Amino acid sequence: MKRVAFLINFEYKNWLGGFYLLKNLIYCINKFSKGKIEPVLIVRKKLNKDEKKEFKNLKLIKTDFFWNQSKWSRVWCKFKVILFGKSNNYEDFFKKNKINVLSHINVFNNNIILGKKSSVKTLSLVADFQHLYFPQNFPLKQRILRNINTHLSSKFSSKILLISNDAKKDLKKISLSGYDNSVINRFVFPPPIKKKIIKLENLKKKYNFSSNFFFLPNQYWAHKNHIVVLKALNYLRQKNKNNNILILSTGSNDDQKGFQNYERLKEFIAINKLKSNYKYLGIVPYHELMSLMYHSIAVINPSKFEGRSSTVEQAKSIGKKIILSKIKIHYEQNPKRGLFFYPDDNIKLAEILFNENKKFNKSKEKKFIKNSYLESNKNLLKYYNEYKKIIFDLF
Repeated sequence: MKRVAFLINFEYKNWLGGFYLLKNLIYCINKFSKGKIEPVLIVRKKLNKDEKKEFKNLKLIKTDFFWNQSKWSRVWCKFKVILFGKSNNYEDFFKKNKINVLSHINVFNNNIILGKKSSVKTLSLVADFQHLYFPQNFPLKQRILRNINTHLSSKFSSKILLISNDAKKDLKKISLSGYDNSVINRFVFPPPIKKKIIKLENLKKKYNFSSNFFFLPNQYWAHKNHIVVLKALNYLRQKNKNNNILILSTGSNDDQKGFQNYERLKEFIAINKLKSNYKYLGIVPYHELMSLMYHSIAVINPSKFEGRSSTVEQAKSIGKKIILSKIKIHYEQNPKRGLFFYPDDNIKLAEILFNENKKFNKSKEKKFIKNSYLESNKNLLKYYNEYKKIIFDLF
C-alpha cells in the first residue's frame, strides 16, 4: 500500500476547481483502490466551520507546520533541496507520518519541492500556463516566479503532473526537462447521487427565481469572460428577445489579481438593466451546485483560457448540454452536446441562448442525463487506473 498525501496549503474557496479535483480523486481512490492507495489530506489544526464540512469523512493530518513557516524559511528549505537533494525539515515530517507520495503540489501557489534524494516521491501539479497567453493578467513578478517554480519542480520533483495534452505542449515552451518528466492525469467527475439532488422547487425558493435558467458556475476572474455573456444578454434586450432568459451564476467574486472584474460586471448589469436576466448566487455548497447544473437548460463556460475545465467535466458527468467558448482545451474535453462560440462573439452566444431557451424540453433532458449516469462509473475507473499507474511507476 502507498500512503498518498494532498497538502491543502491554500484557501480552498479561492480555487474551488482545484479543491473539488482533489476531493473527487480521493473519492475515486476510496472507491476503486481496494487498499492499494491510502489518501490523506494535510490541513491546518484549527479548521473553520466550512472547512470542517468540506473535509468531513476524509482522513486528515492536522498540523500547523506548513502554515507557521516564514517566507524565508520556505526559501531556505528550497535552497537545501537544491544544494543537498532534500530538506530534513520536510523529510522528517513526512517520514513521521508514513507518507510515500506528496501529490498534486500546486506549483504556482506556495510551491514545495522535496528533492530527488527525498524518500518521499512528489507529483507537482501545473494546472495551466495562462501567463504565457494573457501576461496582462499577471504582474511581472508573478510571471517570473511561475517560470522559476516550473523549472524547480521540473528538476526537483519526481514528476510534473498535468491535466491535459494542451498543457503539456505549453510546458515544452518553458522547460524541456519538465516536458520529458511530465505525466498526464485527465480528471473526470462523478455525477451526483440522484437521491441527493435538491428539488427544483426548493432551489427556486431558496434563491428566489421562478423560470427555467442557464447555469454559469465560474470564478469571477478576468479570463473567465463573464462579460461576453452579459453582452449577449444586452444584445437580446436591444432586440426585445430577453424576456424569458435567466442566467444563474455561482463562484467566488474575489479577483485576487486586483482588477475589480466583479465590480465592473455589476456596473454593466445595472447600466443595461439586466438584473432580471442575470442573478449571482455567490459560493454555493457542492451538492447545490450540482443540483443547479442538473436542473438547468444548459451549462455555460465562456472562458478565454482553461487548463482543464471542472465545469465541463461536471456537466459531462450528468450529460448536460454545454455552451462553450472555442478554445483548444474545450475541444480536447470533447463534450457530446457541446455548442461552441468564439470567446468575443456575443451575437453568436445570444443566438444560442435564445434558441436553447425556446426549445428546452425537460423530459428529453432527463433521457440524456439517464444515459450519462450509466457511463460514469467506467470513466471514473479509467481516471483512477491512470492515476494508480502514475503512483506505482514512481517506485
